[in-house]
Amino acid sequence: MRLRTRLALTIALLAFLPNLVLVLLLGRPSGGLFLWLLLVALLSGGIGYLLAQGLLRPLTELTRAVTYLSLKEGPLHELRLPPPKEPPPQEIALLRARFEELLERVRRLLEEREAYYGALAHDLKTPLLSALRALEYLEGADAIGKEARVALLKEIKEELARGYRLVENLLALSRLEAHPLSPETLNLRALVEDLLLRYRKEADRRGLALWAEGAGSARGERILLERALANLLENALRHAKGRVRVRVEEGALTVEDDGEGLPLPLEALAQPFRQGQGNRGSSGLGLYTAKRVAEAHGGRLSAGKSPLGGAALRLELRPGNRM
Repeated sequence: MRLRTRLALTIALLAFLPNLVLVLLLGRPSGGLFLWLLLVALLSGGIGYLLAQGLLRPLTELTRAVTYLSLKEGPLHELRLPPPKEPPPQEIALLRARFEELLERVRRLLEEREAYYGALAHDLKTPLLSALRALEYLEGADAIGKEARVALLKEIKEELARGYRLVENLLALSRLEAHPLSPETLNLRALVEDLLLRYRKEADRRGLALWAEGAGSARGERILLERALANLLENALRHAKGRVRVRVEEGALTVEDDGEGLPLPLEALAQPFRQGQGNRGSSGLGLYTAKRVAEAHGGRLSAGKSPLGGAALRLELRPGNRM
């Protein structure tokens, strides 16, 4: 039943019931009283309908405005609720204000997403374009020699690896948004050792000592935790002078290096697609992804000073003995 009908019936009953009670108290009703009751019923129904129309007019106007808004074509930032024809009651005015706040929030989210995708396209285009140009040069460079060719291939590999890391982080973020976590109890030391095997060659190439200490477990999704830890390891390997250590605890992982430390607070460095000097991650997306993964697991990403002399990034999770 529509709200207008309910309201009209309520008003009509409030007007009709006192007359009905009065007739019943007078004794046996006559034909004239029946006619009187019928007239009162009709008048009560009409008055109820008219009052319901008037009371619900501001709500009806707001409904039409929202319908107009949903059907109107054009950019989102140009969408506005039409002004009311007359000052609405306080409750309707509050409802309009809350709806406009929601619309403004949607605008901001879409603007942020547009900026996000724009930065993503730029950051993904840069390594791909560099690799393509290097390949075009390599295609016609028959006399550059083996050493120059190897250096050029190394540059291509680094650019493609940069693009690959960017895509990996985007996939992790997409998984966080699109799917609920599928946590399991993980042996953190085993997870770290498996990951260190992937980065051992890179550490040797840079002349860095890379090792793990401690033991512990945590509840989490393995793929996401591996991506978060890989981001922290890549940052540490990029900025360390000689040593990188991963400390394993119950429900926590800490990646330490002996570099210069974080140039800015973690909150600033963990902004996605942050530009400028001092960005330790790939476009800022590495630390941002690690932060989001930690929060999705009921933990957090924090930064401190490492006993090795550089930065210590701690990934706190839910301990493995907690369900």
